[in-house]
Parts: sequence; structure tokens; C-alpha cells
Amino acid sequence: MTVRSRLALRQWSGDIDTAAEVLARLAFNAVAHAQPVDGTAPQMHVCLAFIDGGGLVIDVEDPSSGFPDAAAALRGKQGRGLRESRQLGVQLEWFLAADGRRKTVGATLQPGQASP
Repeated sequence: MTVRSRLALRQWSGDIDTAAEVLARLAFNAVAHAQPVDGTAPQMHVCLAFIDGGGLVIDVEDPSSGFPDAAAALRGKQGRGLRESRQLGVQLEWFLAADGRRKTVGATLQPGQASP
């Protein structure tokens, strides 16, 4: 089932096309830039979560702890995918897994938020 279908079934009040576009950009970055540090097969995990107030969090976890120039990328000053995600009006963050071997890049979208 696609992200559009899931969000429509849940009757999410935000911009479903924007959510799908942001997920695509985060997933592309995970595939293009993340390689496992221990040589295992790469895996990506995606989580969609609804938060208080009707917002949506999209988390994409990849098998790499590296995120060069994370601060600049999350501010939209470096890298195309995250910059374009910010231009769609999302809030971005990242964090390491407890084991320090994986990272998650997350985007928060608000309900009713439409693409600019």
C-alpha cells in the first residue's frame, strides 16, 4: 500500500501529495548516501506517525551513522533533497539510534499544510 493510500484511509487532513514527495526525498537520500558501516546488507525503515494536533511525522532510518554537515543540510543550505523538503514547509531533524550505527532523518508536516 502506498503512502498516499495509507494517509487517505486514515483521512489525514494534511497535503497527501506533499507527504508523499517528502517521503520520496528522504528515502532517496537514504538509498543514495547511506552504506552500512559493518558491511551488512543495507536496509531502510520508514515510519509514519500521527501526532497531537493532527500532524504527521515521517521517519526514515538508514544503516549509516554518518551525516556530514547535518546542520547545514537540515537548514536547507546543502543538499538538494532536504532543501526541497524544507521548501515544501516541513520541519526536519535527525538522530542516531541507541547503538550509534544507524540514523533517522525525520520530517514533520502539519495538518492542512499545502505545497507552496
